[in-house]
Amino acid sequence: MEEKTRKKVRRKKRKIALPIAATLAVVSVFVAVYLIYNILEKSNNPLLTSQPDISLPSFVGMTESQVRADEDFQYEVEYVYNSEYDKDVVISQKPTAPRTVKKNSIVKLKVSKGVLTSTMPNLEKQPRNQAEAALSELGVDLYIKMEERDDFPEGLVIKTEPSAGENISSGDVVTLYIAVEEVSRTRISPNVIGMQVAEARTAISTSGLRVRVVETVNEQPAGTVIWQEHGPGAELPVGTLVEIHVSIGP
Repeated sequence: MEEKTRKKVRRKKRKIALPIAATLAVVSVFVAVYLIYNILEKSNNPLLTSQPDISLPSFVGMTESQVRADEDFQYEVEYVYNSEYDKDVVISQKPTAPRTVKKNSIVKLKVSKGVLTSTMPNLEKQPRNQAEAALSELGVDLYIKMEERDDFPEGLVIKTEPSAGENISSGDVVTLYIAVEEVSRTRISPNVIGMQVAEARTAISTSGLRVRVVETVNEQPAGTVIWQEHGPGAELPVGTLVEIHVSIGP
């Protein structure tokens, strides 16, 4: 008797659960369709959007308020100092115009903050990366010039043009002179007398000098260097030709 009662209860539960499950399934489908529609409607990806195609105009030269009056696009704005455009005027845009894009596409704008006038900071003996970072905040154009110095650690600022304390404006060119290790322009002549000719060639060449071999009769064994131009230890310009005399035997 109890078994029959339990079976009736289970059948009744199934009758109630099935309509609920069906209703939940229908609701889930409607929610999924709604979400997909919103994704497609609001997406800026041309592959996903259902937005119409419209013409993108050039905003360069317009004020930011004039641009924002066009509500067909979304805008991302970066503000930079500029000496060529007045304050609040658009300098550049991405995508560039003219072209066809989707309505509500994102347009990235650079808007002028106007001219920034300031005083050239003292950057002498500052590391190059710190000097560049300091000047980038002033909106100037940088020109880097490397200079060999033995009295400055490599990578430090030697001087600037304009000099520290002078007035500068955004858009001006500032030159940073950066120290690099001085490269020696001279070489020391090695002592090759008594060496075999092949060994002597190698020693002279690796010293940054050039070699010329002259063979001569001599009592020394054949192939032995018996004389060299420029004495051992002589300081010579890089690439100097060093003549050596090599015995061919008696």
